[in-house]
Amino acid sequence: MQDAEGTLADLRLQLKGALRSRALLVAALLDELEPELGAERAEALLTRAMRGRGEAAGRRFLADCAPADFERLRARFIDILPDHGGLFEIDTTRCDAGGLGLKFRSCPVKEAYEEAGVAPERMQRLLRIAGGGDVGTFEGAGFAIRNDTWVPGGHGCCHLHIERKG
Repeated sequence: MQDAEGTLADLRLQLKGALRSRALLVAALLDELEPELGAERAEALLTRAMRGRGEAAGRRFLADCAPADFERLRARFIDILPDHGGLFEIDTTRCDAGGLGLKFRSCPVKEAYEEAGVAPERMQRLLRIAGGGDVGTFEGAGFAIRNDTWVPGGHGCCHLHIERKG
């Protein structure tokens, strides 16, 4: 029988596996849609779907932080992430009255693409799609966001820049 620490480690591995599986599903969907729609249209469609899902989550979990409670937004966002953000190793690059910056040093989604041998340019496209969820989350909560997604040769993963809307 496992102790609590071993059980928690197992749950983290399972969670990481689920996130990686979802990442590979998005890659498979992109592979199927591109021949039918073209690369740009397929990316736009999948990004729109991710964004819509994020908007619903943002309205449900984060909207009461708008228009400018960035400290509470930071804490609440990290709390709703899988493993309370632990899988992403998030650095707060800014948290003041003007906005919030969050830099993801690791990402199970990006790791899944790396392990699968996805080419860097393809991985960048897939991470832009995944980033649509973050954009939708903060826009749905009533904030403006710029998401600097990973670029080939870059370190870590995305860097979110959230500010007051309008």
